[in-house]
Amino acid sequence: MAIRLTEEEVHVACAEIAAQGERPTSLNLLEKIGRGSLTTITKYLNSWNISDDAQAIEAESLPAVVQLPSELSKDGEDLLKKMWNVAKNITDNELEIQREALKQAEIANQAKVEEAFKFSEAQSIKIERLEEEFSTLKSQFDNEFENHKATTNSLNDSEKTNVGLSKDNDQLKHEIIDLKNQVEKLDSLSKKATQEKQALQNSHTKEVASKEAEIKSLDMQTHKLQTSLNLSVKSNEQLKTELKSKETDLSSRVIELEKVGVRYESSTNELKTIKAELKRTTKTASDAEKIIAKLEGKLEVYKSFEKVEKEIKDS
Repeated sequence: MAIRLTEEEVHVACAEIAAQGERPTSLNLLEKIGRGSLTTITKYLNSWNISDDAQAIEAESLPAVVQLPSELSKDGEDLLKKMWNVAKNITDNELEIQREALKQAEIANQAKVEEAFKFSEAQSIKIERLEEEFSTLKSQFDNEFENHKATTNSLNDSEKTNVGLSKDNDQLKHEIIDLKNQVEKLDSLSKKATQEKQALQNSHTKEVASKEAEIKSLDMQTHKLQTSLNLSVKSNEQLKTELKSKETDLSSRVIELEKVGVRYESSTNELKTIKAELKRTTKTASDAEKIIAKLEGKLEVYKSFEKVEKEIKDS
């Protein structure tokens, strides 16, 4: 069972490559570490690029040196080279999409991005499993091919040394036919594994596109909420200004009411004095009635002032 690649291992490899004056890439990291999928390595490479260590040495400005893994340079592995180039192109496109998503996403969208990474990790695990199976099939193919080559050489030597060994020759031919059948079976299994890998990669690409659409929708909602918040803040400032103006006006009215209250109290005391004098005096009733009428008029005026004061307090 393959050991899972950790983020710390990728970060250590990135630092070692950068110390050599070379910009870490998904390919040279895969070559250096020797295991893991391009998707997993690319995700951890992105987290290292935004770290303080990478920013301090300006890792992204370092020159990149891309080399194919040594196992892909063997004779007769053109198909594997094509698969490597297709995987590299897909990974580069996926890396560009993820970088763009990271630039545009805000904190409110982080959960969606993490969900996309979880899905990507699940797909990467499946791809790693298929790569392991493919590697096993390739090893079996190489062993069978070497056996076939050795058998063919032995057959040629036998034909040169002794033509009479026809029985052994027939037996070797049967073995060659069996080996060819096994090779055909291995080719069929290899094609099937490649198709499953391509289907998983297509599914992953569609899921990433769907997550990007959700992120854009959340960005639009965030913009609308920000606009509404700005309008609310502006309206709140206007209300505060109006409230200060009303408070100033109310203070002025309270002062006026206090003055009216003093006048009302003075008039009330005056009315009491006049009534007391009215009881003590026996002057003409007509004069007293006139004075009382005038005082009652004043009282009505002060009552109206009191009513106004009450209405202002209620408002």
